Amino acid sequence: ACISLAGPYDWSEAWDGLPVLTRQAFTARSKKATEEEAREHGRTLSLRGVAQDITCPLFIVMGRLDRVVPPSSAERLASEARGEVRLLMIENGNHVANNRAYLYRNQTADWMAARLGRGSVEG
Repeated sequence: ACISLAGPYDWSEAWDGLPVLTRQAFTARSKKATEEEAREHGRTLSLRGVAQDITCPLFIVMGRLDRVVPPSSAERLASEARGEVRLLMIENGNHVANNRAYLYRNQTADWMAARLGRGSVEG
C-alpha cells in the first residue's frame, strides 16, 4: 500500500507554474547549473507510461490550493492507477495540505493500518 502526498505526475509539465523559489531549489538540489538543465532533468520524474502499473492500494492526498504541484497531478494519477485508489482532495489545502493536516492525517493512518491488518491506529 502507498500514500501519495501532493506528488507531481510529471515534474516537467508542472515546471512553468512553479514558484521561482521552488524552481531554484530544485535546480540546486538536482545539482544542475541552470534552470533549463533542471527542467530537462525533471522530465525523468514522471509517471507517464507507468502509472497504470501501480496496482497496490493507493491513497492520494492533495490540496486544491497547492501552488507547487498542480492538483490535476493527483487527479491524473487517480485516474490511471489500477486497483484500489482513493483520492482525497482537500479543497482549502495548500501544498501537502499542511495547513489542513487534521483533515487527512488520521484518515491516512487508519487507511494504512487497515491495509497492514492492524485496524485503527486509535484502537
